[in-house]
Amino acid sequence: MLIILTKKNKKMKKTSILLIFIAFTIHAICQNDTIHLTAEDKLFKGSYEVGDASSVAPVFCFSNFTASKGERHFQAHGSGLFAGFSNLSTRSLKEIGAVKDAVLKPSSYEIGLTIFGMDAQLSKKYGWLFFAGLGVRVQQYNADLNYAFIKGSLCTQQERPQDKTFYSKSRLVQWYMHIPIMFEYQKKIVKKSHFFVQTGVELGLKLSSKSSVVYRDDNDKKIKSKMGRGMNVNPLTADAKVEIGFNSFALYARYGLIELFRKNRGPEVIPVAAGVIWHF
Repeated sequence: MLIILTKKNKKMKKTSILLIFIAFTIHAICQNDTIHLTAEDKLFKGSYEVGDASSVAPVFCFSNFTASKGERHFQAHGSGLFAGFSNLSTRSLKEIGAVKDAVLKPSSYEIGLTIFGMDAQLSKKYGWLFFAGLGVRVQQYNADLNYAFIKGSLCTQQERPQDKTFYSKSRLVQWYMHIPIMFEYQKKIVKKSHFFVQTGVELGLKLSSKSSVVYRDDNDKKIKSKMGRGMNVNPLTADAKVEIGFNSFALYARYGLIELFRKNRGPEVIPVAAGVIWHF
């Protein structure tokens, strides 16, 4: 019995020694590899390999709050909070807010937030970058001239009330999941200050769309009424987008490549927007 236990102890000792040796070997190899990675070479977070210095390795992050900028020469402007004026227009931009069946107030607006994203530095020496993100956006189109967006049996259009009702509020509200796909050029002006330009496409997936009005009845009671859902709005959007900024703040403009409503199911209009964005 004693002999059997002695043999088992010897095997356990040999196994323990082998595991310790393997651990030290792996540790030594890792240290040897990381000697060649200086702060200048580590352009991206994640795992690193010794190879071509011009190779691109994207970094994934939930927001720039969690991304360390010290290891990179440049950081794309992706995550951010934005707000601006949003309206409807013909493609020529000659009738912004005044298209037939899509008459809007200048107070129509949008707000949105981009959180999750992926960015990559495309050039080690120059500030060329790529960003693709994911976020949410809400647009509120405020109808003018006592009109309301009505979803009819065939198409969506604007109509006035049949009686003397006055709409104190009349709006078409849409929620989107948006996906900006942007290329950026960034130029450092002085230490810790830089100028940047972005251009690209912003895709959108409609989450909801509804029309509603607010008015007072004959008894002066405030009434909120829903006029319709879906509203024949296209489920997908695609906008050309340009952004010009300094440090964390920028101005942006978007031009719709796809009409807001389905073909022959609403006014022939495209969404346009302009506003400010704070990148964090």
